[in-house]
Amino acid sequence: MTVRTCVRPLLGVLLAASAFLAQAGEPPQLVHHDGRFALMVDGRPFTVLAAQLNNSSAWPDVLPEVWPAVEAVHANTVEAPVYWEQFEPRPGQFDYTNIDALVTQARAHHVHLILLWFGTWKNGQMHYVPTWIKDDPTHYPRMLDADGQPIEVLSPYSAANLQADRTAFVALMKHLRAIDGDRHTVIMVQVENEPGAIGTVRDHGAAADRAFAGPVPTTLAQALHKPAGSWRQLFGADAAEAFAAYGIADYIQQVAAAGKAVYPLPMYVNTWLRYKGKHLPGIDYPSGGATWNVLDIWKATVTSIDLIGTDLYTDDYHEFTRVVGQYHRPDNPSWISETGFEAGTAKFLFYILGKGGIGFSTFGVDGHDTDAAGKAASQAYARNYGAIGAIDRIVASAAYEGRLQAVVEQRGQPKRVLRFGHWRIDVSFGAPAWGDAPPILAGNPHDNGHVLVIQLDPHTFLVTGFHARVEFKRTAQDGRRGQLLRVEEGDFEHDGRWHSRRWLNGDQTDYGLNFGDDSRLLRVTVGSY
Repeated sequence: MTVRTCVRPLLGVLLAASAFLAQAGEPPQLVHHDGRFALMVDGRPFTVLAAQLNNSSAWPDVLPEVWPAVEAVHANTVEAPVYWEQFEPRPGQFDYTNIDALVTQARAHHVHLILLWFGTWKNGQMHYVPTWIKDDPTHYPRMLDADGQPIEVLSPYSAANLQADRTAFVALMKHLRAIDGDRHTVIMVQVENEPGAIGTVRDHGAAADRAFAGPVPTTLAQALHKPAGSWRQLFGADAAEAFAAYGIADYIQQVAAAGKAVYPLPMYVNTWLRYKGKHLPGIDYPSGGATWNVLDIWKATVTSIDLIGTDLYTDDYHEFTRVVGQYHRPDNPSWISETGFEAGTAKFLFYILGKGGIGFSTFGVDGHDTDAAGKAASQAYARNYGAIGAIDRIVASAAYEGRLQAVVEQRGQPKRVLRFGHWRIDVSFGAPAWGDAPPILAGNPHDNGHVLVIQLDPHTFLVTGFHARVEFKRTAQDGRRGQLLRVEEGDFEHDGRWHSRRWLNGDQTDYGLNFGDDSRLLRVTVGSY
């Protein structure tokens, strides 16, 4: 795996220009330390602020139309698909036109790329496999349902299917190494897209039936701390879904391992989730995908996949945080591989960063020029991506080192508390922009408050946020009182030095530090007397 324990000293948050350039040649990789993760790009932690293109937008003639939407949200990364049907129009003949256009135009617009391999699977089906595979179901068999009928999904128990996907993916990774191995425009690759099967819980083809009738592979049983036995013995009523998860994960592991052998970029799998009350595999969601109930099977199997991402389409606080909790594990960082391009989802970027996540991606940013909801989403993402993008490396380093905390407003809970050593930071939602707050706060009308705090040293903090009031209070029991020594509004220069635009005091600090709809960054120095 690309994930490894980082043994270098932890990176300082204020990086000098020399540090910016010191490790520029290192390829992207996912590292972990003390249960925390960082995506390293050119040797430094990087926060992914991604805009995913609509499925049919990654074509050279269409790309010029999407860049205004990408730039409008201040994304530092673009997620774009690579279509197997275009990439390999005939067996063994590869067309690099689309990939070259993506890389060239991404560089021209100063953003990184995450490429999405639309191979065997796209949303639980096989829509993007080449025509020569679709037209030859005898050589490239499909899954069969319980009635023996073929469905629109390639069987993972076919050596021919695996070989075809693996060959194409290796060709993709070889080409990326050749055109980008020293530039690192592409920082991650998604292997397949929402894999699994819509139409059946498991494959009922002859090869699959033989495997299901046999024992659970010893390595899997041991990894799950289960005894030897059949799928039904070890998984009971969930045997078919567990079997599907292992078969699909093992297939993807072999594809990813082959690609990583030629160019070891970080790789992930995204997930059509089992959530919102859905519970029927193969109907409500693709059976065999990396859903929470089979996540242990996936993690034990896909050793060449660095992380499992969540395609989390909700603006409900409880549902969003519940799902993140299912995937935020010591062996898996928080990573929103997709969420809806809606104003209500933008605030959750702060929640993911507060969980130490590596980043966030919103789907379908292009095509909303005249759409009122799309314009509102663009504005919301521009505020959040703009605020974090200005300090994305600092944010990533602080999250990796455990010096970052964040809160997102939850309806009915207008007050939250963050704690950093001897300092308590009270966050209020719905307080006035100036003056005393009422004893009972109603919160913001749209529940859109969110705050992020980074501790630079024991007495210095960076604070940014929206629609919130922030107050510092000293909690040390030594008879001394806390005070704000200085509050500076500013930003960081390209060389990492802080530039103070102005100092705040008096009316701007007497009633806490108040954040509204505009993006701003405060450096707060505290002390005691």
